[in-house]
Amino acid sequence: MDLEPLLDILYPKFCLSCKKEKVYLCADCFSKIEIFQSPYCPYCGLRSFNGLICKNHKKALKGFVSATPYNQEIVKKLIDNLKYSFVKEIAKTLALLMFKFLKENPEIEFFKNPDGFILIPVPLHKRRLCWRGFNQSEEIAKELSPLIKIPIKNDLLFKIKPTKPQVGLQKEERIKNIENSFLVNKNKLKLILNKKIILIDDVATTLSTLEEAAKTLKKAGAKEVWGIAIAHG
Repeated sequence: MDLEPLLDILYPKFCLSCKKEKVYLCADCFSKIEIFQSPYCPYCGLRSFNGLICKNHKKALKGFVSATPYNQEIVKKLIDNLKYSFVKEIAKTLALLMFKFLKENPEIEFFKNPDGFILIPVPLHKRRLCWRGFNQSEEIAKELSPLIKIPIKNDLLFKIKPTKPQVGLQKEERIKNIENSFLVNKNKLKLILNKKIILIDDVATTLSTLEEAAKTLKKAGAKEVWGIAIAHG
């Protein structure tokens, strides 16, 4: 039995921007979202041709890409409704934003040649996962994976320390808050050793979370680690 028509009546969908019925974001409003013109170093803003972080910044992350600025009202609404109103369907819209950016920047290394890469959603602590019922980064990864032809592995990295929300914390506070929060699955170290890994998250500000997760994976033997955030700002 198809319950979707009944659900549409009980819980009608409206575009979060223009209020058009039956969708959370209509095609017209999707097309109006600002997309970054190219990848760039998130630490100094220097334009990057292939998504690599510039050599002036030695980080665990080899590269970083983001699709859209976080300071757009509609982008914030999309992410907030996914995370706090539990509208999992929005994950597809966010994945399509990233795919749109990647298609406009086909020289990004993992998009140009996806062979050998694996996609790992930034994990949630079990308390947060229990409260939300799903990992928003994993839901986005599920939608993006078939588009970029890179498989997901969601059991290689765990978050072992409950942390405060990064929102509202200063840079140094963010780094300290997330420090030593991640642990690799010791039973699957062979799947990490010498592998090229892409971490995916919904939002990145200072990249503290992505960088800490990358450090953990590099210590476990990963060859290189990239970061993806749908929104950055």
